[in-house]
Amino acid sequence: MLNKTTWPRIATPVAVLALALTACGSPGKKSHTSTSHKNKPHSRFSAHKNGERGASTAAKAVLKPGQSASRAFKEDTGVKPYYSITARRVDVGTADDAKSLVSNPKDARGKVPATGYVTYRHMAGDTVEEWPRVGDYADVYADGQRGAKVIGGDAPKGCADSDDIKNWKDGQSYTLCNTFLIPADTKRLEIAWTEIGGKPFVWKFPARR
Repeated sequence: MLNKTTWPRIATPVAVLALALTACGSPGKKSHTSTSHKNKPHSRFSAHKNGERGASTAAKAVLKPGQSASRAFKEDTGVKPYYSITARRVDVGTADDAKSLVSNPKDARGKVPATGYVTYRHMAGDTVEEWPRVGDYADVYADGQRGAKVIGGDAPKGCADSDDIKNWKDGQSYTLCNTFLIPADTKRLEIAWTEIGGKPFVWKFPARR
């Protein structure tokens, strides 16, 4: 599902927000950086030989919104539960919303925010006692290019804050969301969940008018 929405204002001061290193646009263009492992750049939907075992066959196909894929994922705490992953929708905001998310207005020029909503269900394996990071690997792509990830701020309505999740057990689900700045004239949106060293799951959304 692709929604155009009135963007909720971020309560956190814009000074603490930053854009990830990789962004839409021409190569070599500078942007703010983040040192978090979840923002390491990777090639578009790149697939590697490592980490293939345990992934569902959905990694080899383009999925529709609401379809699920599954695989084992090693969390930072060392546990490796098996998750079902379902990309549900992308909410697209306005140019004014984009400006409210960055400290430098130039970073938002010609851009709008797009938030990907992905639901993760703990299917089997060890309890995730704290700080799950499985949601960090879902990226929004605009016309084939990864958006510029927005770091900081409160979780959008309907999204959990991964830092608040404790004792995640079998059968429990959380929707985790990531926001990216994308070109305002984007026509084609995708969500790609790609663990570093693993095959990607890709969900294709209806073209924007």
